[in-house]
Amino acid sequence: MGSAAAVLVCGATGVLGFRIVSGLTEAGIDVRALVRPGTDAAGLEALGVDVVRGDLRSRGSLEPAVAGIATVISTANSIGRRFAGERTLDMRAVDYEGYAALIDAAEAAGVGRFVYISLGGPALLADSPFTDAKRATEARLRRSPMRELIVRPDAYQEVWFSSAVGFNPATGKVLIFGRGQTRVSYVSTDDVAAAVVALTSVSDPPEVVELGGPEAITRIEAVDAFATAMPRRVRRRHIPRVALRIGSRMLRRAKPEVASSMAMALAMDASDSGLGPKAFVELGIQPKSVRTYIADVAQTLTPGRGPRKVD
Repeated sequence: MGSAAAVLVCGATGVLGFRIVSGLTEAGIDVRALVRPGTDAAGLEALGVDVVRGDLRSRGSLEPAVAGIATVISTANSIGRRFAGERTLDMRAVDYEGYAALIDAAEAAGVGRFVYISLGGPALLADSPFTDAKRATEARLRRSPMRELIVRPDAYQEVWFSSAVGFNPATGKVLIFGRGQTRVSYVSTDDVAAAVVALTSVSDPPEVVELGGPEAITRIEAVDAFATAMPRRVRRRHIPRVALRIGSRMLRRAKPEVASSMAMALAMDASDSGLGPKAFVELGIQPKSVRTYIADVAQTLTPGRGPRKVD
């Protein structure tokens, strides 16, 4: 066991989790990180973080991690790792049963606050293994004696405009789920991390914080923006809603990460997210717009070149 820490971060080696840890350490907050055995924690150790080895699937390993902790922050999930190739990782064991064990361990240790990174907008209502687990964890936290802080970010720019979900500006191929005409207030991972860090220091935060970006944009509008910014033709392909619905059901057991993504895409295509940047602004954060993200990606792919003219 390392030194005492005020905050435990679960999922600290992930993109969002690492940014949260970095922000907390910059703010002078002592941080402990729960890291799976065998996972490289060199980046965390370089920040002076107290690394404790454990796994959400092992209740015994969670008890030392939460001992003496005032606040737990968790971004951990299995969906990203399954997309990265860890197909043997059971989604229910991590996102449902694992969180139940973590909450139980935190309660027993006398943790005062639990910050849970959930989902915002219509995606949270999707019928899928991943979103079912998200809603179940939210419900457990509401029943807990701990003070819950549920953070619900809208769709991440870096995820929903990436090759993982069929949006590949490098090759000029993009997928549009359903009609692609509903408006989503996409958020930046950096902005969400900054918000979580800021909320950690708030003495009496709300139970739920919804985070939306400054620009509500349709997927078709986003594709048009990429087409304007890129020096190559962008080829679009629509995935019909019926295909999303059937795929989300048929792949539920064999590929729960794919089924969940299809179900979330279907839900997001059914209605506008309705979220906005109010919570960011109240925390003193100016969130990054989708068009700024698009311009940054285009510049990375084609440095020194201006936007392509579109007829």
